[in-house]
Amino acid sequence: MSADFTEDAAAAPKKKKKDLGSFFKVTTDKAAGPPLQQDQAITFELQSYLQTETLDAEEDPLKWWKESQRIYPRLSNLARKYLCIPATSSSSERVFSTGGNIVSCLRSSLKPDYVNGLVFLAKNL
Repeated sequence: MSADFTEDAAAAPKKKKKDLGSFFKVTTDKAAGPPLQQDQAITFELQSYLQTETLDAEEDPLKWWKESQRIYPRLSNLARKYLCIPATSSSSERVFSTGGNIVSCLRSSLKPDYVNGLVFLAKNL
């Protein structure tokens, strides 16, 4: 039974990652019409979005995009994908810096478990 499972897993096609351009890629569908109409729809959606009122700083942008998904379907896909990414890496840089301060020339033979514990204590006390 395990041999069948590995054959099925190997035969399954791998999922292709989507990039930024794939959200605006034109699909050829006979009912959709020529690609020019798709380009016009994208342009109209972007211009309409740029003319909307600016969101208040106190409001949740993810909630706004969820509510506006019907009006801006392509842009809401982009927002859902890219608004979840943290803007900075400063928290991870602080942890690496703390680790560098703990592991010095005199303390270079510390075991990794002890270093992890010391970094945890330094950041949480």
